[in-house]
Amino acid sequence: MMYEKLMKHVGEFGSCQKFIAVATCMGYYVIGLFLLYSVFILYTPPHQCSFGGANNFTSNGSILEIESNFDSSNENKTFSNSNLHCDDFVKKHDYNQPQERCRVTWKYNTEKGITSVATEFGLVCERAWMKPLIQSIQIGGVMAGSLLGGIISDRIGRRRTIIPVAIILVISDFLLVIMPSIYGIQTFIFFLGFASAILSTTYVVILHEYTPAHELMLLAFFQMSCCSFGYATMSLLQFLFPNWRHMTIATGVLASLMLLPTLFVSETVRWSLENQSTKKTFQLLKKIAEINKVDLSDTQVMTMLINAEETKRNESEKNERNSNYLKIQSKFTDTYLDLIKVPILRKRILALGFAWFAACLAYYAFGFNTDNLGISRYLGACLSALMEVPGDVISFFMVRRIGKVKTFVTVSLSSGILFLLTAGLQKVNVWAGAVSAMFGKLFSTIMYSLVLVSAAHFFPTSLRNQAFAVCYCIGRFGSLFSPFVVFLGENVFENFPFILMSVMVFAAAICFYLLPETSGRPLPSTMHDAVMLERYRLKFRCCKENKTRANVDEETRVMEI
Repeated sequence: MMYEKLMKHVGEFGSCQKFIAVATCMGYYVIGLFLLYSVFILYTPPHQCSFGGANNFTSNGSILEIESNFDSSNENKTFSNSNLHCDDFVKKHDYNQPQERCRVTWKYNTEKGITSVATEFGLVCERAWMKPLIQSIQIGGVMAGSLLGGIISDRIGRRRTIIPVAIILVISDFLLVIMPSIYGIQTFIFFLGFASAILSTTYVVILHEYTPAHELMLLAFFQMSCCSFGYATMSLLQFLFPNWRHMTIATGVLASLMLLPTLFVSETVRWSLENQSTKKTFQLLKKIAEINKVDLSDTQVMTMLINAEETKRNESEKNERNSNYLKIQSKFTDTYLDLIKVPILRKRILALGFAWFAACLAYYAFGFNTDNLGISRYLGACLSALMEVPGDVISFFMVRRIGKVKTFVTVSLSSGILFLLTAGLQKVNVWAGAVSAMFGKLFSTIMYSLVLVSAAHFFPTSLRNQAFAVCYCIGRFGSLFSPFVVFLGENVFENFPFILMSVMVFAAAICFYLLPETSGRPLPSTMHDAVMLERYRLKFRCCKENKTRANVDEETRVMEI
């Protein structure tokens, strides 16, 4: 409560906080640009084998002509022998000479000037497996960034984390443009994922730590919507710049402009109170008061800090006399180990982590699969992104009405049912399947947004970014597997991605139900505050908020740790 008292004096939600909210939302727009970046640069246009010296092969003594029934007016049609491997082609026709492995290149439909990493480096046929590999490398960078970013941000501060990482993100994008080899592309795709993950987790934490509770949910969902608009913008950039290197340059320029406000974001007061000296916290509060046009003298600001320190000391002395508090704090070391050693935190990490895993699997598998919906790839990617905006709006009102837990369970079940319907409808009618899939994406977007905006609410300030990073990393395993899920759908069983997504989101609903309801409640500052959230878990037998547990003896709750 010390933070809330301080902010009431310097401006609870003044110009400073509003600027920071706008800066983090603009930063999240950039995250949206790179969210499914590999989908756009790895696009594989319709293609066919182009045999070097094909006229030297004969079938029954006559010159063999390679068929090409491709209709260039429709980008969704393919060549008659699309994806035909040389050896298969040789075996299909009865050649009168020994079957030798022919030299093969690929002819792509590039009449619209479309180029991609796949066309430039031939990531088709026996090299097709490299496409999901590169996508997974980006997700691997995201996982590494989420873990390392949590440690860095909690140790050196939010501001000193986001500024250098934003620079790394932009530089990696521009270096990607000049890479002449597939290995260089893989390297900088990794760094793009790495930097975007650190920015993503830190932007969320900054918004949560600077925004008052009554404004938080609205801004958190608006932040998610900005990410969706960034994703939708990539569809437009791909249409305007068919050459993937030109598109990459345009993306880097846009990202640079949108990240400029990040340079002026202040350190969060919550982090400063916990980790910096009184002098630095004084300077920060004075700066916020000036920006918010609150007339406070140096003496008033220092008096507030002294009072806050005294309040903190009194609370500490009171807590030291509280045996329950001591039992909790004695296990607390402010490291990742706390998330394993303390059972309540361990349970939350596992439940939230699996929910995030399922949400990421559904979100990314759908994003990587938009080219296979049977509609235009531009339309599919754009609709997939734009469906996230109403999803964020719906989730905001649902959370205000029934809370986060019930909202998550409802949308998870709805998403699972729609994905199952999609698997059946695709064979009946392409557009019916696409519509069902898009509504399934809408509900899975709400899942993804909810785990993202909820994760920070379950853990104390000193562990918040680390816990967020762990959950983020667990979730990214779902993202990591999603390219191969799509690959199996393209090569083994076309409905496999939608069936798997259904199963996973159903299981996620069960896991999220085990978490406490945190809507409308302040962020926990200490371990004691975080543990006491268990009072707000829902009952299984009637699905009503367990308000009566607020009066349960604390000793009982401590023993559950």
